[in-house]
Amino acid sequence: MTERPRKAQGPERPVYFNQSDVDRVMAVVLALASEVASLRDRLDTHERVTDAHEKVEAYLPDQETITVRDTWREAYIRRLFRVFTEDIEDLRRQGADIHSKEP
Repeated sequence: MTERPRKAQGPERPVYFNQSDVDRVMAVVLALASEVASLRDRLDTHERVTDAHEKVEAYLPDQETITVRDTWREAYIRRLFRVFTEDIEDLRRQGADIHSKEP
């Protein structure tokens, strides 16, 4: 039986994204990783200080808390995807500039 090669043939790995796309995705991934690590530390601190892991699991938030969390989450998502929304806004401005220059 012939053994198969364990890596792709050819001089270079396949390229699926251009460098700027990878940079954008990495910015989002790093922002997420930073937030998750920070939140994990804070949650661990709260659970250790209160010694209330079971109570945390059973907690049901009231409507005001839900509204505050939803507001925070929307702002967080805007920050997280800022890289992409800025690109979209730039493209829209460029499109507006093109249309305003037409005779």
